Amino acid sequence: MAEKTTRIRAAWVVGYRDGDHCLYADGEVVYQGDKILFVGHDYPGHVDEDMNVGNSMVGPGFIDVDALGDLDTTVLAFDNQPGWRKGRIVADDWQRRDLCTREQLDFAKRYAYSQLLRNGITSFAPITSILYREWAEDFDEYLYAADVAESLGARAWLGPAFMAGYYVTDAAGHFSRREDSVRAQRGLDEAQRFFMRLRQRGVPTLSGMLAPDRIEGGDAQWLADLAALAGELACPTRLHCCQSELEINEIARRYHGKSSLEVLENVGLLNQRMLLPHGQFLGGAQPDPLRIAQDIERLARSGATVVACPLVSGRHAKYLEQYPQLRAAGVNMALGTDTFPPDMFSNMHLGVILTRVVTGDITAASSADYYRMATIGGAQALGRDDLGRLAPGCQADMMIVSLTQPALGQIFDPIAALVLSGNGRDVTGTIVAGRKVYWEGDMVQAGYDLAELHAESQRVFAHLLRSYPERTVNHPPLAEIVPPTFPLHCRGNTNE
Repeated sequence: MAEKTTRIRAAWVVGYRDGDHCLYADGEVVYQGDKILFVGHDYPGHVDEDMNVGNSMVGPGFIDVDALGDLDTTVLAFDNQPGWRKGRIVADDWQRRDLCTREQLDFAKRYAYSQLLRNGITSFAPITSILYREWAEDFDEYLYAADVAESLGARAWLGPAFMAGYYVTDAAGHFSRREDSVRAQRGLDEAQRFFMRLRQRGVPTLSGMLAPDRIEGGDAQWLADLAALAGELACPTRLHCCQSELEINEIARRYHGKSSLEVLENVGLLNQRMLLPHGQFLGGAQPDPLRIAQDIERLARSGATVVACPLVSGRHAKYLEQYPQLRAAGVNMALGTDTFPPDMFSNMHLGVILTRVVTGDITAASSADYYRMATIGGAQALGRDDLGRLAPGCQADMMIVSLTQPALGQIFDPIAALVLSGNGRDVTGTIVAGRKVYWEGDMVQAGYDLAELHAESQRVFAHLLRSYPERTVNHPPLAEIVPPTFPLHCRGNTNE
């Protein structure tokens, strides 16, 4: 029996022609099963279901290659710095242990993956924090993650985070590294075992990836072993790189002054399957124009992807100063949310603004540039030219965004309007592989209640908050780690 053919009509449809997105006013997109048949005007064939979503835009689903996969505690650092004093690097006298139950970890995935789909993100590669772990993620945890992604109908690239070491701090802010070679090897082994299990599972919307935590968490042997495994599996590999001053200083100290990208190139980890958040510190610990240009050339030559995360980067006062040079060199760039909210519209808006600010050039980036990063760039990073665009033969992964919200202002161009004033809450429908996964407030496939998830997320977040004094250097009370914005007065306060 032939699969159902569906047509969606909308005030605007984002199609794909001649190698780039295009706009169809009063357009339509037709798909059968999980494949798109037609995008444009006046489809001549038979359809089984006809939907008119009215004053909306239908576009390709967003692709988030550094997606928040749990509850986000980086938000605590927004007004509370420096991070090492506030529990972002653990105290050197703290004995690491798992601070969350398996039930809490599992819940966090249900919550986070639902939020991604709610925001029009149809393909994602999640990242979860390992700050609250005895070590890192494990095989069984990610089997459950695969169950959640499949139940929701999401398209996901999954793999447990693993590392060879982590950093601790003393009261003076001196960092030192803790290593465990046995656990480092176990992490590599479990990552490979999970990849093979997911392949055997045979779910078309689920793919394996390698998710090593960050470059400074490894050592020379671990990086070499990672390169060998990445070559063997030939899958996307995401490694946070060029992200922080701690990282570039440590890499320079441990690798004879080299930049992070130079280390990756030397070990064989720079290639077209490599995804590199955040790309902010090019040229190493002592950058100059030549060293920065050499790093950009490394990226261009390798085909690796720089994953920009504007919202979280902007919160931490650092962004891609070399965006124009990276683009001019032909470096592929994609987007990640990496924080809450997982809102691509906010990230595109802020990305354009930050690019213009750090370069001092109003023409340095446009709405179209960042929309491509959120769609085509992510598809290229994952090696999937059937994603990130609406064209015949591509996957029927799309989102419907309402243009009726007064907060959007006047619509003169749907992409520009949404980048300027849009919000993930404007998404009314998300379709993956031709199936509705989020529709008008409901998680259609899994049946999760978003209000119930939100209420439970507050309880789990409060549990994480209570763990901060034991993890934080000098172990201050929570009120000192995360003080209220203004003086707090509670009912029954005797000072009132």
